[in-house]
Formats: sequence, structure tokens, C-alpha cells
Amino acid sequence: MKNWIFVFTLLLSACASSPFSGPDPFEHTELLLDAEEALGGLIRASGIPKKLLEHTKAIVVFPNLMKAAMIAGARVGKGVVIVRSPKTGKWNPPAFIKSRQASWGIQAGIQKAELVLLVMTNKGLRQLFKTQYDLGKGPQIALGPVGKTIDMNLVLNKNDIFAYSRIKGLFAGLSFEGTVITSDKNANYEYYQQSVSNRNLLMGHEGIKVPSSGRAFLQRMNKIAGATGRGANQQ
Repeated sequence: MKNWIFVFTLLLSACASSPFSGPDPFEHTELLLDAEEALGGLIRASGIPKKLLEHTKAIVVFPNLMKAAMIAGARVGKGVVIVRSPKTGKWNPPAFIKSRQASWGIQAGIQKAELVLLVMTNKGLRQLFKTQYDLGKGPQIALGPVGKTIDMNLVLNKNDIFAYSRIKGLFAGLSFEGTVITSDKNANYEYYQQSVSNRNLLMGHEGIKVPSSGRAFLQRMNKIAGATGRGANQQ
């Protein structure tokens, strides 16, 4: 009996020390799934061009922007951002972010919105590496083009970021003035079980142990948004 207890203890220790094991908080895993669903839904429903996705340097997804009941007019939400590796064309580990804006500029009574931002230029990409940034300042944001036939040369030279949104089954533009996005340090720590900055995650630094749900998310994103595009616009 003692021998069996000893063997069982060794097995537990081995599992605990495995580089692929460790906590995988359901809340953050669920956010990754919601982000994937929101992006896929907008691609199918609004017709986000595949060529555009292949040239995208980064993708920001807020799958559930909610009106804050305790703060008049404010909208808050949790989201995910991924950056494409310029070397491999694949996506680096996801980083968790938060958003808050005094008014999202949409009609009264709307309680929920999905938002996807496609970052096309280095100017837009640099914003993501900051711990906090205002979407309404700096890079130029525009409603994203739709349809299969678009002139990529014209599209890539016009805007830093393209926005797609869906509000309760409707498509609408959002005002980004005063929209502050911050890195969610607590979520990153809870998910990766180590202190890691958004910058290190987005740049794909070595030594970051990505949970199984994160690896699965990246595999699916490589299928959805292309695994070989490098991002043609180097502005």
C-alpha cells in the first residue's frame, strides 16, 4: 500500500512539473472562445475580405462590450489581441485587454456589441505595445471594407486600423473618441501563471508557456485569418 502511495505521489509531482500543465482558468478560456466566435461571425456576416485578413498585422476582438449599469453612459468590455509574427506569419500568444469609453456613440437602449479591429500598419501596431492607449488618438481608424473584390493597394495605403462591429444582430459604426484600452495584467497573470507583459506576449518572446486552450485558439486563428500573410503595408 505504501508503495502505491509513493508511486501516486511521484505521478502527481511529474504532472505538476510538466511544462504543458498548469491552471487554465475557465473565464479566460471562455473569452478566447467568444473572441473566435465573434470574429468568425463578423467574417461570415459582414464579408470581411480574406485578402485583408492575410495582410493584417494584428487583430483586436471585444466579443461582448456591455453598457455599465453603475456608470451612466459608459461602456466597458474585456477583449483579446494577437499579433502576427513577421518571421513565420503565424500568430503570437494572445494578450488580454480591457476597454472603457464614456459613450460608444450608438443609439440608446443597445446593451451589447461585438467589435473587431484589424491593424494594418506598424503605426497602428505600436499602439498595441503600450500598457494604455486611446483609440481616438494617433492611428487612423475607419470602417472596414467588405466583399471579395477589393483593391488591396488602395485599401492598405489609406488607414492604420479597420473596424467591424455588430450590435444585437445589426451592423453599425462606433465612435472611438475617448476609448481607452489597457492591458489586463491580472488576466494575463492568471492565464499564463507568470508575470508577463502584453508587449512580450504580442512579440512572441520565448519562455512563455501557453496553455492548451491558447494553443488551440492560435491554431484556429491561423486557419481563420491565414497563417502565411506578412502584412504588406510597412508604414
